[in-house]
Amino acid sequence: MASVSCPNCGATNRDGGRLLARCRQCRAYLAACRYCRFYDLRLMDCTHPARPEELRITDPSESLNCSDFTRVAGAVGRPSLRVLRTGVIAAIVVLAALFAIIGGYQSATSTGPSVLLRTTVSSTSELNFGEGTFDVRVFVRNEADYLARDVQVFVSGPSIVDLSCEWTDPPEAYDEGPGRSVCGWIGNLEPGQIGSVVFHFRPRQPCQIKLTAQVTAANLEGPKRIVIAGEVLP
Repeated sequence: MASVSCPNCGATNRDGGRLLARCRQCRAYLAACRYCRFYDLRLMDCTHPARPEELRITDPSESLNCSDFTRVAGAVGRPSLRVLRTGVIAAIVVLAALFAIIGGYQSATSTGPSVLLRTTVSSTSELNFGEGTFDVRVFVRNEADYLARDVQVFVSGPSIVDLSCEWTDPPEAYDEGPGRSVCGWIGNLEPGQIGSVVFHFRPRQPCQIKLTAQVTAANLEGPKRIVIAGEVLP
């Protein structure tokens, strides 16, 4: 049977290859979504191309007995003593720093209610294969009375495997996302300010386009999602 190291506590489980196996020591599921390479912790969702668009998996601790579960690299086998020692030292340093600045942290993060962002998307509806790029432009307006911090735009979805993001406008906004997504960084938006980013995708083949644009911010409660549809004709 497969020997699996628990990513939560490091205990070795000799029969940990089962999808619903629990760690013998801490009882955590060994095949939780957070340990799958298709789960994106920044988006808090599964990015597998076969996932239905309407299905969201917002809890990374879920263990769904999923046939597509693929363990992330480094989750199998016993962790080295050097890795464990480094982790313990890092944890001590982080805890010490946390207790030292906890008062200032609470003050800095008390920003009041969630920021209000209005998002619109324009995209190419039809494109003949080989004649150009499939362009997606995302506009974000801060309609709150205070700063929207660290605004980002993620584009993902089943069709992302048929597209290659060649560049963005502005070019410095491009930040390749994890897994099956691309990210455009807008940054901070003052009250009333509008930011935008254009993704220039090159189709790999004729296909139906189905993507989702998700806008996040450090002080936004949950991502804003907009569906993008189009077609690349032969």
